[in-house]
Amino acid sequence: MKRHMALKTCPVRNMTEINKALTYRFQGIEHYFCSHQCRQRFIEYPHLFVGDPQHGFSAKQKGEELIKSRKLNLSVQITDEIKSRLKQDVGLLMGVESLSFKEQVIFISYDLLQVSLEDIESAVVKSAGNLDGAITNKIKRGFIRYSEDCELDNLSHLTKKHGAH
Repeated sequence: MKRHMALKTCPVRNMTEINKALTYRFQGIEHYFCSHQCRQRFIEYPHLFVGDPQHGFSAKQKGEELIKSRKLNLSVQITDEIKSRLKQDVGLLMGVESLSFKEQVIFISYDLLQVSLEDIESAVVKSAGNLDGAITNKIKRGFIRYSEDCELDNLSHLTKKHGAH
């Protein structure tokens, strides 16, 4: 019988405090995660977090971070109550580095390997309501989400020479 290795460290955040109910088997190895967000991120882009003998280490195994800074315009003024909810809900997302506010604008910095703009937007809408509905802002956010998806997809396809293509 083939013996499967079990990793007891979250491959997304390198945390040893894992939830044993959150597992995912990839290439015969059972991976454990510290959160649903990490598990989902791993399922979407496993090669960001695990390399292979043929291509070497992944971006995360090399210690890489992809820090992004964005600003999101809300359709409402950011009150103290909304700030509090945003700090709680967006702050729960793994990979959020910083969060600040000015009038109707949220300034956010995050590690794309752990969280995407799409994840952040969902948390913002849940906490504060709608983002600015101007067509230019919708197009810009759509373009950023597409660019992030392409960047992650590129990094998750390992090649022998550079680790990603």
